[in-house]
Amino acid sequence: MPYSKYLKAGQKIMLRALAPETSVERFEALTVFLKGQGPNYLDLTLPYQLQEGEGYPFTPGMAFEILSDAMGLGIRLTGNFQSARDVNQIRLSHNNDLQLIRRRTFRRRDTLIGLRYTKGRGALRTFREQWEKNTRILNSGGNLARLPDFPRCKVNLSAGGIRFAIKLPVAVADLCLLLLELPDGKPPVCALSEIAWLAEGGEENRCQAGMQFIQILESDRKRIEQFIAAGGGEET
Repeated sequence: MPYSKYLKAGQKIMLRALAPETSVERFEALTVFLKGQGPNYLDLTLPYQLQEGEGYPFTPGMAFEILSDAMGLGIRLTGNFQSARDVNQIRLSHNNDLQLIRRRTFRRRDTLIGLRYTKGRGALRTFREQWEKNTRILNSGGNLARLPDFPRCKVNLSAGGIRFAIKLPVAVADLCLLLLELPDGKPPVCALSEIAWLAEGGEENRCQAGMQFIQILESDRKRIEQFIAAGGGEET
């Protein structure tokens, strides 16, 4: 059945991958926007301006959690990848299991951490592959003494995302591969993020960028939560 009461054209939706190999060890998600719907399916548009060959590795039947907001509440469905119209448009079948839920919220803090980042547009596959490589290296137990020093940066941090002053030019839905150095004596956290919003207020040639993590190890999300709970900076 269609869910036009809860899902409108243009509505922002988060897809969270539920494949067995990703659901336990990592958080993996995508932002999409509703283009249309019909009996048991949703047509969705990806906002990343993906270049040819840079698409997400969808496979037939791939399972997803479908999350959005409606009427002041969270909504949740599950579904499966059905087909791709092109690199930026997909169709998901859903399981007619819509639930109203309370969306998870994260504590946030203004703090100072070591930060390195690479930003880009339309290169989702490349950034995902680099995230995989980085996390393997960082968690291999090898000697990381050759890593360069991390510039200290004022950020607003949570286990779900980060805000900081980013260099221009930049646009909403651009991707950023982040390395976050927390003062816990462990290797840096690697997170792939997307820019959710931009605002003035940064330094010259910079603006404030709010980002949500779309690929991060669950163990690293827990590290961030522990860092914030321990008083890592000024809570907002």
